[in-house]
Amino acid sequence: MKNATLCSLLCATAIILSASEIDEIIEKTTKKYENLTSFYAEYEQILCDELTGTCRDFEGKIYFVKPFSFRLEVKSPQQIYVGDSVSLWIYLPEEKIARKQDFVQVPFQINPDIFLKDYHERFKAELMEEAEKSYLISLTPTDETDIYEKIIVRINKEKYAIEEITIRDEVGSENKIYFKKIELNKKLSKKLFEFHPPEGTQVDEY
Repeated sequence: MKNATLCSLLCATAIILSASEIDEIIEKTTKKYENLTSFYAEYEQILCDELTGTCRDFEGKIYFVKPFSFRLEVKSPQQIYVGDSVSLWIYLPEEKIARKQDFVQVPFQINPDIFLKDYHERFKAELMEEAEKSYLISLTPTDETDIYEKIIVRINKEKYAIEEITIRDEVGSENKIYFKKIELNKKLSKKLFEFHPPEGTQVDEY
């Protein structure tokens, strides 16, 4: 009986320490992103559809200046997204089409710490893995949502930069983003966030 009681106490302590460690990791990461003025990264995005059993692979670059200016470039098929607090341009060079629509919100690829902000209010967090150079943390929504079933975030141990985000939905489909060559507070030209449709481009406004 005494051994069982001792085991219960030790197990409870381990859970508390683990939760405390997660809090510290997330706090340091969110603080890092709160203090940044700009964000640049090269990325790879893999979208896997569980229903069709197919995956699509995209690569590109991300430019972001707080609070709302961003540019997302996709290599193939070539696409360019340029947004600010008012509007979003989507440019498809191969089709010579540019679409302009009202700004809704900064995509999570541009602002990767969005899931970590006030996470206590929205998620149950677990430390899935502690590797040599990174932490892998899973975030499970406390309330059911049709958008995602689980979010997994990989955080660099030394820089507390987000290196990878995986979003899984209820049917098992997966959206995974790998961030490479991350540069925080990189000086970015204002011209990156300006878009003027090239001559001969069909412009659609929504």
